[in-house]
Amino acid sequence: MSTTSKENILKKALKIFAKDGYDGLSMRILADTIPVVPSVLYHHFKDKDDLLETMFDNLNSDLGKKRAKLSKPQTASEMLKQRIIFQLDNAEAIVAVLKYYLAYRKRFAKTGTGFIPEKSYLHIEEVLEYGVRIGEFYSPNIAEDAKVITHAINGFLLEYYPQTPKGEEKEILVSSIHQFITRAISKGGE
Repeated sequence: MSTTSKENILKKALKIFAKDGYDGLSMRILADTIPVVPSVLYHHFKDKDDLLETMFDNLNSDLGKKRAKLSKPQTASEMLKQRIIFQLDNAEAIVAVLKYYLAYRKRFAKTGTGFIPEKSYLHIEEVLEYGVRIGEFYSPNIAEDAKVITHAINGFLLEYYPQTPKGEEKEILVSSIHQFITRAISKGGE
């Protein structure tokens, strides 16, 4: 892959944006990182906003495709744990998506709980719907509970990134998050 391919430019932009956010990424910084002259970037993208919007759309699409390939666990609890692990395993992409929301929040419809787009919590909403359907979880308001749980998991991503936990540290973190959330939504906890 050429260093000036659109895909490579987006990969480099992702790394910078996830780490340094909107203010830490400029077309000049990105060009210097690749390294290319800035006009090469402008050949592919109108400006920084166009580049970030393309990156955001690609990340959402890629994450959706990866999530669709996840196996269907027998229990909702196992499914929840799987989704927590998925978030940690895809931390860089998810952190970039979160930082995009922060930088461009007014592009998203405001809801009763802020500007969080529906797509950002669908993977947890799916877990809750499954858990309620099979009688494993209790959730009086699945959409709102999914938002809260998603925010909690994503808070850990932001806290740890760019040093995402590995090995035993990851296992402990996943177990702690999983146990806390499971206790809160267990059917027996009504």
